Amino acid sequence: MQEVTCLRVRTGRKLAACQKACPAGIDVPRYIRAIAAGKFDESLAIIRESIPFPFICGYACFAPCETRCGKGQFDEAVAIRALKRAAAEKGGDLWKENVKKKGLSGKKVAIVGAGPSGLTAAYHLALKGHAVTVFEGRSEAGGMMRWAIPEYRLPRDILQAEIDEIRSIGVEIRTNSQVKSFQDLTTAGYDAVYIACGAQKSAPLGIPGDDLDGVVGALEFLDALNSGTPLPVGKRVAVIGGGNAAIDAARSAIRLGASEVKIFYRRTRNEMPAYPDEIDAALEEGVSIEFLAAPAKIEKQDQALKVIFNCMELGAPDKSGRLRPVCKFGFDYSQVFDTVISAIGQQVVLGPNLGIALDKNGLISVDDAHFSTGLKGVFAGGDAVSGPASIIEAIAHGKLAASSIDRYLGGDGNIILSLVPEEHEISLDFYTDAGAARVEIPCLPAGTRVGTFEVVEKTLNGYLARKEADRCLWCDYRQFTVELDFEGCKECGYCREVCHMGVFGPGSSFNAKGYRPLEVKNPGNCVGCMKCFYSCPDFCIEIKGAEQP
Repeated sequence: MQEVTCLRVRTGRKLAACQKACPAGIDVPRYIRAIAAGKFDESLAIIRESIPFPFICGYACFAPCETRCGKGQFDEAVAIRALKRAAAEKGGDLWKENVKKKGLSGKKVAIVGAGPSGLTAAYHLALKGHAVTVFEGRSEAGGMMRWAIPEYRLPRDILQAEIDEIRSIGVEIRTNSQVKSFQDLTTAGYDAVYIACGAQKSAPLGIPGDDLDGVVGALEFLDALNSGTPLPVGKRVAVIGGGNAAIDAARSAIRLGASEVKIFYRRTRNEMPAYPDEIDAALEEGVSIEFLAAPAKIEKQDQALKVIFNCMELGAPDKSGRLRPVCKFGFDYSQVFDTVISAIGQQVVLGPNLGIALDKNGLISVDDAHFSTGLKGVFAGGDAVSGPASIIEAIAHGKLAASSIDRYLGGDGNIILSLVPEEHEISLDFYTDAGAARVEIPCLPAGTRVGTFEVVEKTLNGYLARKEADRCLWCDYRQFTVELDFEGCKECGYCREVCHMGVFGPGSSFNAKGYRPLEVKNPGNCVGCMKCFYSCPDFCIEIKGAEQP
């Protein structure tokens, strides 16, 4: 560590960009500071103030917080997810000492679906004193965490332990219990219902031949694998899609003995929604990716499947902001496979008698502010509302829905937990190890892991966890003022290009020179890297209070 040249004490905090980026609002800088001090018990308690699944998120979260890590402006983002996993595995039961469950409210809540959203809502509602019963149609709880994520990413004993913690506070989970009518729940005396059934079915490819034997949806493929009855894949496997389900299916197919596994994606890698680290891991394990390719037709060829692909090129952006793939007519080609796995999306499956309104995308329509449906006392959230998303986003829905349901039942809606004392003042000595490189997360060698479903990524030991935590810049205590010269700006956009912290955004008006300058949208996200200042050819930006790490 370099010598500390400036040591100050501060008490005022702001919301750091990493915490803003977390859908569940985890206090990232605070739990990382606890790790840096060797206080793993305290770090785990801080994480549990926001989520009931620290282990699961430590293993399988896609870590949107890292995309807004201030350290990434200088070199590499802090390994926030890996530190969460270290805290979960090394922390003890300190958090349990301050978990307070309110007295019984006399209200009953039914939750449909035991995935991350449903279980999160159940956890918070039980702590508010409501009697909560979770109805799960499958034989075990966990939802897509159990049935869609392979064990090499999320061990089943870790998943089960976190579910058992939710049971331990009084939540009843009834498996093999399919809800066929909300009227049945009302008749049974439930005062509120939360639908968190997820999006459990793979979307079809929608091309000729997508119903042939050997064509299977990614969710169905992963479900069979995680149920202990993996489907035979043969030697040649095609996976259609660019999301996490596509990557999980491809990496699983390799482990099941396929010698040639190809992912076909209609855009480029820049547009792939899959987690970058997972893409890299798939490539290391021998999966190949063909970009700008979309299947047009599947035909039987002897005992195999012939897939005809269209070549694509990128056109104008679509509604998601990604460049729209456009077919290059006359440039089609074909390849032969034993198995074709469709991973282009997921669908919500609801019984015909539930009476819930669906939007044009087949998702449940809710009031965005309260997660309430058109039925009295019935709420919905998670993938069934948002479409396929992440574990942390489902958790966030569960928290917001729990707050709304508690208010509906006569409570105050306050589900905020305080499990360790807040910081009152700290020594601002975060520059001590600011120049250190990101630690390397230990992993099984690629040649070893392709033959097993053993967990690929290992947990940081205490020394490495503290070393990585020392890299945090403590952005929640760093205060900067960003000013942009409106009249001098020529709309070059370089400042926005070099800043991944989301400080700058599109302008709303024109200056006297006819340019529409960018605007400072999130000044609190600035970490004082000065990249915007030096990238601007006209020096239109001023950073006040900037401190170089």
